[in-house]
Amino acid sequence: MEEKTIQRIKKLQALAERGVGGEKETAAKMLQRLLEKNGISTLEELEKEEVEYFLFSYKGRHEIKLLKQCMYKVLGHSNHTKYYRTRGTRQKIGIYCTKTQRIEIELEFEFYRNVFYEELSVFMEAFIQAQKIFPPDVPKGSFDEFNERDMKIALMAGGIDKRTRAEMIEEREAENE
Repeated sequence: MEEKTIQRIKKLQALAERGVGGEKETAAKMLQRLLEKNGISTLEELEKEEVEYFLFSYKGRHEIKLLKQCMYKVLGHSNHTKYYRTRGTRQKIGIYCTKTQRIEIELEFEFYRNVFYEELSVFMEAFIQAQKIFPPDVPKGSFDEFNERDMKIALMAGGIDKRTRAEMIEEREAENE
């Protein structure tokens, strides 16, 4: 059993019991949602080590890679996890794990998926800058307004190869010869 997951749930339970105002209500709702979603009525159920089959949903090729990595992180290398696709289910993969592991995988996946999409927006801006996908007469910004995010975009853009359509055409012609 994942001790970290049980501790996280116990902290939520403690906040739900002893928190103040909105903190208490939010923790209670989160705890209830988490337990209901995973079919758990008491914390004692989490301490059982029964392995069951669970399906996990994802959207697209980036999310499936991220989901599998979260499964790998939670279940570890020595577990030799096998992923299963159930007939008739699109964008879902299943694995055998305990309820505690399922919760931990879902929490990890939700967190990293949110971080991924935040960083993806930074990458998109860096890509646009690196490829210079804007008109030549675009107004220039002031460096007085240069912030940490702009610095990150500039550094990331510096690491992206600039490509042109002419290069792509030449490469394809060379491949066809």
